[in-house]
Amino acid sequence: MTSTDRLPHLLQDFFRLHLVARRNLSPHTVRAYRDALVLLLRFAATRSRRDVARLELTHLGEPTVLAFLEDLEAVRGNGIRTRNARLAAIHSFFRYVAAEEPAAAALCRGVLGIPVKRAPQPALTCLSREEVTHLLAAADGTRPSGRRDAALLWFLYNTGARAQEVVDLRLPALRLDAPAQVRLYGKGRKERLCPLWTETVGRLRAMLRDRTTAEAADQPLFVNATGRPLTRFGLRYIIRQCALAATHSCPPLATKPISPHTFRHTTALHLLQSGVELNVVRCWLGHASIETTHGYVEVDLDMKRAALAATAPPENGLHLPAWRQPGLLAWLEAL
Repeated sequence: MTSTDRLPHLLQDFFRLHLVARRNLSPHTVRAYRDALVLLLRFAATRSRRDVARLELTHLGEPTVLAFLEDLEAVRGNGIRTRNARLAAIHSFFRYVAAEEPAAAALCRGVLGIPVKRAPQPALTCLSREEVTHLLAAADGTRPSGRRDAALLWFLYNTGARAQEVVDLRLPALRLDAPAQVRLYGKGRKERLCPLWTETVGRLRAMLRDRTTAEAADQPLFVNATGRPLTRFGLRYIIRQCALAATHSCPPLATKPISPHTFRHTTALHLLQSGVELNVVRCWLGHASIETTHGYVEVDLDMKRAALAATAPPENGLHLPAWRQPGLLAWLEAL
């Protein structure tokens, strides 16, 4: 087999055998890896002035990958996080190539040595309880679409579910009888149960009555106006429209970028403020590490103020440590 034929063979085996058969990754992850490698192949073909079918592994070396990553940011306008996600997919492919093609070890080592780029960590956007109240009341409950929107907002705030978890959710995962709960499937196909409030259950039942859908039917939980499964873009649109409507009664909402993930941040913060133990919040949200959950403590100004109030200031002002006392400094300077 020539080196030209080897690249397609490695790519096919990477997806069919490695990602799907061996690692059993989710379709969403496989598609993300596919998109990254398709973009890389097209870029390499343009750079080397040859068809994609005639590319060889040597055309995908470190210089090409570095140029591709620069092109993502400079030409395609991708952010650092997207750039790093593409690089993660490329790293995964070249780790596979290194194991399957020892002769390409040096080339793979160069690509695998490309580091991820540090991205700024913006402050999390969270809503106050008053803002959540206005937002939940923004949906027009007199129309079926409004009752759908109300059920969606309550579900997001109740569960803190990710956008993909919401649009993938199907009715059999939902239990509206006591104890009401929902089975969510998160990243890495991790499964978790989340309890549902009585208010959330009521709005979900009202939405399902409008659709005349049995609770046990194997259908998507949330659908659009045409009855098709709601997409992530549709989810973001509904939230933006409800947020816009809520600004009439709560003007501060106009200054905040509100997305499905804003509800996730807000749910985590409000659970912590209510005294829910940190590890319980981790399980509630489906975080792999408790360190991720702990990050929400950092954004809670009320918790910071409480910690500050619990720390008594010095009674007689700020005391300098012994080595900073004026007499000691003067003595040292006189040496």
